Amino acid sequence: MSTQKHQQQSEALLQYGASDFTLDLLKEIPFLDLAELSVNLDHPRVAFRAAWALEHIVLKNTFLIKEHQDLLIQNYCFSENWSVLRSYSKIMMWMCSKANLSFEITELEEENIIEKTFQIIEDSTCPVAVLVNAFDILFQCIPNHPWLAQELKLQIELQLEKEPSAALKSRGNRLLKALSKIKF
Repeated sequence: MSTQKHQQQSEALLQYGASDFTLDLLKEIPFLDLAELSVNLDHPRVAFRAAWALEHIVLKNTFLIKEHQDLLIQNYCFSENWSVLRSYSKIMMWMCSKANLSFEITELEEENIIEKTFQIIEDSTCPVAVLVNAFDILFQCIPNHPWLAQELKLQIELQLEKEPSAALKSRGNRLLKALSKIKF
């Protein structure tokens, strides 16, 4: 991507609001450019805005996820920016969920998602919003990886002991209730 084009796209992203994040945005900033900007290490604010735009666009137009699933998973696994991971974790939640009837995630892709998700959970600086999304991702992966049920239960209980914020209590307790119905 040319520097001038990159600069123009970055400036545009910083001006847009959530209501601007529609398929029409992809006419101005193509999907691959948005994905590249979302993992830009030099400009965390631009990376956040690009990831936020991607989140809104792909969750409203899930056919795009199928077309770009490798790239989306790669960016999720690569990113260390919590703001970016908040958006990518929402995309991963959908990809791993029962709502995704469009395509399957390969075993290797799911293993990569699980590995990154555990890295997120184990990071003491992880914001609650990303943490609870990570819990949901792991919960969605239990059908293919039954061992996750016990591990997820322990991780949620540990986090509830450490820092029981309202968001963590709400999502954690909902997941613990669902986990109690699973035999492990």
